Amino acid sequence: MWEPTLPKTRPLYRAIVAALQRDISRGDLTSGERLPTHRQLAQQLNVTVGTVTKAFTEAERIGLIVSRVGRGSYVMQFPESAVAADSEPKGLIDLSVNTVTIEPFNNALNKVLGALSRRKSLYGLLEYHPVPGLLRHRAAGVKWLRLRGIETHPDNVILCNGSQEGLMAALATVTKPGDAVLTESLNYAGIKRLADLFRLDIRGVPTDEFGLRPDLLQQAAKGIRVGAILCSPTLHNPTNATMPVERRREILTIAAKLDTYVIEDDSSGHLSGDERPTMATINPDRCIYLCGTSKSMAPGLRIGYMIAPTSILPRLSDGVHATSWTSPSLMGEITSVLIEERIAESFVAWHRREALERMKMAEDLLGLSNIFPKCPTYHLWLQLPPPWRANEFAAHLRLGNTLVSPADAFAVDRSPTPHAIRVSLGGVAERSRLAEGLRVIAEALTARPTSFSVAV
Repeated sequence: MWEPTLPKTRPLYRAIVAALQRDISRGDLTSGERLPTHRQLAQQLNVTVGTVTKAFTEAERIGLIVSRVGRGSYVMQFPESAVAADSEPKGLIDLSVNTVTIEPFNNALNKVLGALSRRKSLYGLLEYHPVPGLLRHRAAGVKWLRLRGIETHPDNVILCNGSQEGLMAALATVTKPGDAVLTESLNYAGIKRLADLFRLDIRGVPTDEFGLRPDLLQQAAKGIRVGAILCSPTLHNPTNATMPVERRREILTIAAKLDTYVIEDDSSGHLSGDERPTMATINPDRCIYLCGTSKSMAPGLRIGYMIAPTSILPRLSDGVHATSWTSPSLMGEITSVLIEERIAESFVAWHRREALERMKMAEDLLGLSNIFPKCPTYHLWLQLPPPWRANEFAAHLRLGNTLVSPADAFAVDRSPTPHAIRVSLGGVAERSRLAEGLRVIAEALTARPTSFSVAV
């Protein structure tokens, strides 16, 4: 708590305000830091409560503090506002990170956390809890999976610290060092890091507008030991490709012939609203299914759900246990309440509407049509006109304070990459900032790289 030394200023309330200004300017008080109560500070300084109240009223008037009945007083802004401000890139419009905006959910989250805080046994969520997770958390996971058309039992669900941990456990369970993992030739960067960690031979398989090509998958599998096939059938990152049902069946058939598992990454499935059956629904005995809440509710809500054939569930649980030791109980409880109260469904519905609005904005500002799939998505895969190259285009946009991800960032091996960029539409909270970044992209699309001096 703040314990100020007052300057020799009169009246006393102005001395308190001056002390606030001084300690904020030299960094002794930071934005979002809680201040003592009026009574506490009055006792520290041996002044009346009325003097402190008058000082805080003046400090709030000139913007030094914020106050609210029942919450107290904070330096410059409330803690949650300080956190949000710290997460925003300074001076840059960052369209490179594939995430979602969360600001409209503040009131709902306040209510959920407020209800949790009134429980008398909340401390129990801070104890160690065994993997695969508390039964009620796995039961909530069943309800979440049902939104994707998957019917399962809580005993078949493993709770993870996000789907990334589930993927790590899956690779650790079904592969061994030196095995090949076949996946889309472009995938998110975390895949390659995991392959390096487990010493796997990750190989990219070419795709088309419908995702992973079965004919080229069979060709890539010849003469090698395939530890797993990893793919995203719905809203693939970064291309937004979504597989027809028949193609999903073909890939599962190939996996059966190779006697390997398909790891289905359905991170964007809930956002998409796509009603085609998941690969886990088509053949649950051949598929390890992963989904989470980060792409459809909030990026910091790090909860993932994994289901798999019963024969390997104990080994998968061991894999999760090895990486985190305990189930994410507190975050799991928050997520479970959101699901049980159907708040999660309202979040997903809002995101779908917001994504469609942002997709329309991108089409209008870029002057392009047919650049998105029919279902909601928070990212755009943009093929560049000649003679632009992806890295060159991204470097040019950086000169306009706009960040995007070039195709090379998603390459899983050394195969050639297309002249394309991924533009993320969800990470910038304010639509006005998103529009500004999209205008920078639109201007660059009409320019020629030879017109600029660009460091690549």
